[in-house]
Amino acid sequence: MNETAQLNFALADVLNGFDPFHAGAGFYDTEIADSIYAVHRIDEKNKLAAAIRSIYEHSFDAPMPGGNPTELAEQLLTIKHNSSCSL
Repeated sequence: MNETAQLNFALADVLNGFDPFHAGAGFYDTEIADSIYAVHRIDEKNKLAAAIRSIYEHSFDAPMPGGNPTELAEQLLTIKHNSSCSL
């Protein structure tokens, strides 16, 4: 498996635990894919958190009632920066 795929799986693993709308595991496939794409494009924690919030709120057409996108962004960026993958 190539390094980008390994990184994407690691990011997806963290994102699978993020359930801001209390919809349950396995419900956020589209949001996870969009968030992974955002991680590849954005290197600043607050901008990434805003992008993730926007992704989830757009999908549900409602303000995100739970979760901490800033904490999530920090975790995702840590994984990205600790990866040996050069994106």
